[in-house]
Formats: sequence, C-alpha cells, structure tokens
Amino acid sequence: MGNTVKHIPRTAAALIRALQICTRPASRMRPAALIALLLCLLPATTPAHAEGFALYEYSARGVALGGSLMARKPDPSAVAYNPALLTRLPGVRAMAGMSLIMPGGRMDWREENGREGSSGLRDAIWPVPHVYYTHQINDDWFFGIGEFTRYGLGFEYPHDWPGRFNIYEISMLSASLNPNIAWRATDKLSVAAGIEIVYIYLDLKKRSRVDVPLSYGGGSFEVDSKITGADGWGVGGNLALHYQFNDQWAVGLQYRSQARVHAFGNVDFSYKGGNAPNGQAVYDGNFHNGHANAPVVLPDSISGGVSWTPIPDLSVEVGAIWTHWATFDNLNIRLPHPLSTSLSDKNWHNTWRLNVGVEYEATDWLTLRAGYVRDESPMNEAYEDYLVPTDDRNIYSLGLGFHRDAWTVDLAYAFIDPSDRNYENDGGTHTIKSRTGMSRTNIVTLSVGYKF
Repeated sequence: MGNTVKHIPRTAAALIRALQICTRPASRMRPAALIALLLCLLPATTPAHAEGFALYEYSARGVALGGSLMARKPDPSAVAYNPALLTRLPGVRAMAGMSLIMPGGRMDWREENGREGSSGLRDAIWPVPHVYYTHQINDDWFFGIGEFTRYGLGFEYPHDWPGRFNIYEISMLSASLNPNIAWRATDKLSVAAGIEIVYIYLDLKKRSRVDVPLSYGGGSFEVDSKITGADGWGVGGNLALHYQFNDQWAVGLQYRSQARVHAFGNVDFSYKGGNAPNGQAVYDGNFHNGHANAPVVLPDSISGGVSWTPIPDLSVEVGAIWTHWATFDNLNIRLPHPLSTSLSDKNWHNTWRLNVGVEYEATDWLTLRAGYVRDESPMNEAYEDYLVPTDDRNIYSLGLGFHRDAWTVDLAYAFIDPSDRNYENDGGTHTIKSRTGMSRTNIVTLSVGYKF
C-alpha cells in the first residue's frame, strides 16, 4: 500500500536521529532535545494489523511479556504501561525502538451464483515506533513522556474481490503523545496522572453498487469511493497507581479515558461502469468529489496486573485489560451534497484481554522472557464486516534482554494466531458467504535504552 512506502523512510530517519541523540555524552543531553524528538516522531507513525483496532506494542520488553508490565520492575516504557512505576526509575532515562508488524492471510468466499474463490490479503510490513524519556525531579516527584501507538489498522484486499462492496482497503494511523507526572505517596504507594494527545489519520476505500430507477432507464453501475487524508486530534487522560506490598508482591492499575476525534478529509469518486444505459449521467449528477468527515470515539480502558517475585531473579505477572468498545457504535461518513451520510453501524461489545508474562535474569547481562495473551474480538456478529477479518486470538511471545553498564537492548518476537471468522450473505453490511483462512501476524520488536 502506498502509505507503507511513504512513511517508512521518515520513520527510519527519525529513529537514526534518535540513536544519534541517545549516544551523545550525558553532559550534552538536554530534555528539550528529547521532547523535540518525540514531536518529530509523532506524525511518522504507520498503521498496523490489530484485533479491534487497539495496539499494545509499546516496547520490546512489553511485547515479549505479553504486556505484563503493570506491577513488576519497570523500564521507561512504564509511561505507556503504568506511569505510576516512574517513581521506581531514579535519575534520567531514555528508550527508543520499533515494532515491525507483518500481517497476512486470505479470505475464502462463495457467491450466490455458486462461484468460489480465494482472495489473499496483501503482505506488508508496518513499522510502529516508540520513544520514552523519564526524569526524576526530586525524591518524591517524577516526570515521563512518551510517543507510542495505541490504535491502527492496515490491510488491502484485491480491488475486484466479491466483498469489495463492504471494503477493500483501509489505512488507519495513530500516534499518542503522553506526558505524565508521578508522585511517591509512601514507600509502598505511587500514583500518576497524564494527558494523552491522540492523532488519527484515515484512508478508506470501498465499492458501491447503485441501482438506477426504471424511470431513468434501470440497471445498475459501480462507483469507487476513496476517503483520503482524513485526520484529526483528540485529547484524553490517564490515572495510574502502583502498590508494593513487599519484596515479592505488587499490584498496578491504570485507567485511560475516551478520546473524541473528528477526522476531516476528502472523498474522490470514480465511475466503474455497469449495465445501466444512463449510468454515467446519473453518476455525473450525484457524485461530486469534495470534503468528507467522520467522528470517532476512541474507547476508554482499565488495565491491571499482579506481580510475584519468588526470588530476586525471577518474576511472574498476570493481568487483564477491559476495553469499552461499546463506544464504537458506528463509522458514519458525511459525504458531499447531494449525497447523504454513509451509514455503517458497528455496535461493538466490550472485551477482555488477559495476559501472563515470565521474566528470568539468567546472568548479570542476559534476561529471558516469555508471554501469552488471550484477546477477545469486539465485533458484533449481527453487524460483522471486513474491517477486522478475524475472531478471538492467541498471542505467543519470546524475548531477550541484554544489559551492560548504562545500556539495555531488548529483542522480542510475537506470533498472533487468530480464530477464523465466518461470514454469511448480509445485504445490510454487504458481506458475502466467506471465511478467513491462514490468518497470522508476526511481530519483531527492538528497543534500545540508556540510563544517564
């Protein structure tokens, strides 16, 4: 897809610049430089394949542990996972990295006329960067800021596949800039609060079949509609806490609020022909390129985790995330006159994401990690479409952590194994009898950190 090619060079260049900044001597490092770097990376975020459209690839260590970083020993990615843990990061620290998300799969279908076939999703590599900076202000107050991605979608079906009247291409990009302040209330209790600035960019392409009234000659024709450059900003917030019962047990919680984004862009129509003798004339009189917009409510969520450290070198954490997907009740797009709003009901339901992660410090320079996630699909079967063409999924992950002096290098691999989704012929959502097959997503993540 075009967005992949366009954004990879900008992301790579930004990360190279990040590594150049982070390798400077500590005496030359200034917080303002790192904050400027976060702002430069903000528009470089690219889309990714996700369950729902939430992403959780905030760091390599987090990917390896299935996101179980709510309560255990933190690193700078605590800005995303649980900023209350910033109080356990003394001094000044920074981290930068990238996840490469590689989705794939196919859709097996059968039309009403008996024709059968298979349409493959186009293979792609979506880079998703993350950058964090943390700073101890004094004994009790800590600051952290991060750029990471919490929402994204990116896939493309063949433009002529039978399900094109539902959708055939989508690119949804996002980036979150999230400054936080954390307070050590007691030796055991820490709390934090932050503001999240969310940027959303959307491209969406689908085909429509237009039936022409008999008074205008009858028949039907097809029209491509391409929503391009639709973007907008939203603001949310987050509250977090961490409680360390003793050396072995700890608990962490975080609430992230909704963010309302109104994306404004353009729509381009193109006539694709049909069997209507007056189809071109009807198209010319009703389909005019122009502005389009769509309001979207990004869901709020509650995350929690309990960690157990039976010995200093071994920790286990289990956790859960509840996401209020019921806020995503439609994706209605307002089109230029004389067309009315394009209605697309979603009515998603709330979901749970369950995770567990194990971390073992094998040597003074090597850490071993493994994780597992069970992730529910929010899609309502009564309104199912091809926006997210999978069902519930299992995620298996492994990782390594290397640390020497002030440096850390983390590597992670995750494999997403989703359940297939079955579709029936549905005139309301324009789906056909079909089933996803060979769906899989591979994720490779690298994070580099430095303690000043």
